[in-house]
Amino acid sequence: MDCPTGKVVHTLQTAKAASKRARRRTEKTLAPYRCDLCGQWHVGQNSGLKKPAKTIRNNHQLRFI
Repeated sequence: MDCPTGKVVHTLQTAKAASKRARRRTEKTLAPYRCDLCGQWHVGQNSGLKKPAKTIRNNHQLRFI
């Protein structure tokens, strides 16, 4: 199954292995995460945010980005 984002799709086991390999090659910490769009696993950086950031618009409506 392909992801609409175009990212490489992994199983949890292969995502963990890919993140370990990437950590050895780069200075960045990479971790497996489950994609909201396709439900499969990808490898990427942790943004550091625990929840989506909230934006308050001029009309006082909240929007999650």
